[in-house]
Amino acid sequence: MSYPADFTPEADKSLLLKAYNGKQLSELPTPSFVVDRGIFQKNSNRMLQNARHLGADFRAHVKTHKTLEGTILQLGTGQLKTDKIVVSTLKEAWGLKSLMEQGQIKDVLFSLPVVRTRLQELVDLGEKVQNLRLMLDNLEQLDILADFSKKNSITKKWSIFVKINMGTNRAGFLNSSVEALMEKLLNSGVKDYVSLYGFYCHAGHSYASKTEQEAQSFLLAEIKSGNAACKQALALDPSLKLQISVGATPTAHASQNFDLSSAGELFGALELHAGNYPFCDLQQMSTNCVKLEDVSCKVIAEVLSTYNGRGSKEPGEQLINAGVIALGREVGPLPGFGRVYSPVGYENWIVGRLSQEHGILTPLEDNKDTRMIPLGTQVGVIPQHSCITAAAYPWYFITDGSDKVVDIWVPFRGW
Repeated sequence: MSYPADFTPEADKSLLLKAYNGKQLSELPTPSFVVDRGIFQKNSNRMLQNARHLGADFRAHVKTHKTLEGTILQLGTGQLKTDKIVVSTLKEAWGLKSLMEQGQIKDVLFSLPVVRTRLQELVDLGEKVQNLRLMLDNLEQLDILADFSKKNSITKKWSIFVKINMGTNRAGFLNSSVEALMEKLLNSGVKDYVSLYGFYCHAGHSYASKTEQEAQSFLLAEIKSGNAACKQALALDPSLKLQISVGATPTAHASQNFDLSSAGELFGALELHAGNYPFCDLQQMSTNCVKLEDVSCKVIAEVLSTYNGRGSKEPGEQLINAGVIALGREVGPLPGFGRVYSPVGYENWIVGRLSQEHGILTPLEDNKDTRMIPLGTQVGVIPQHSCITAAAYPWYFITDGSDKVVDIWVPFRGW
């Protein structure tokens, strides 16, 4: 079955459902991105439970899937729920405006440092949600915010999280810079326009964890870094009520058995955040905090060609119609750009090489019993990094414990 001829990039969900609802995965065009809704929901509920174990709020990052339906599952229901989210693009935030209007989302953090050219749009967004937070990791960004507010007569203060550099050097202040930050925040040229909400720590290097205990050590480092920043800030302004927001998917997973007392006295209210956890992927599996059954997404592709005896391992190599654009070029501790996990019996194949539109399957281990996959076979590939992979697809096919399509999710594409 091919894609509907009248499909447009601004996918009409009703059109897609008419074409695909109830179809078996074997009837879908390849490559396609498939999500098991039941596993996605289980993963979401698990993270909300982890936050409860810590006595912390939970802030759900929606950047991995970028969908309304997935966000609703992340927010939870009943006793296990949150009304806080993180977005990486303003397109994600505007796509969730209905949930803000309904009061299901009350607190939105835009996770990039201050983007001067989007400030008016952020002002507009701030009128749609109860609390809008910005991320800050440079002293000059305070001047940008203050100058914009003065020039445009904005009286509402910007509420900011300060990003702390956890050692990955991707973004953030070092703890040694917090005093200078506070002095500038208390300056009359800034304090009327900007208020400090809390400190935000993301241990990206926790992805190198191999055990839950290692991930917990990174979680402790996140908490201690954010807490030290809070303590410094309070020494200069004791009136502050601060948040300590911590988390990366491995550290958030490891929080389920974490003893918070090991962090000592906290000088702010704890908040846990994570984003990849509803999907998971090979990278998360490598941390040993999740298993294959916790991965809710996969790429389905088709075996198009066979090359007997080619390559360094028996029985040879095969070609699938999923390359860089369908899988991403991410690498991780586990080998390959993705691994075949279905159909059963062909798990020794990984995506060993990539071109733009096709991938080369190579044996994982030099196992002479490895069988060639028959041409035309549809294979399920778990990607290394599901966030990057999902971004390649205009929509996701949703299943729920079977190989039948039960829904379509259309992600918010763009910035």
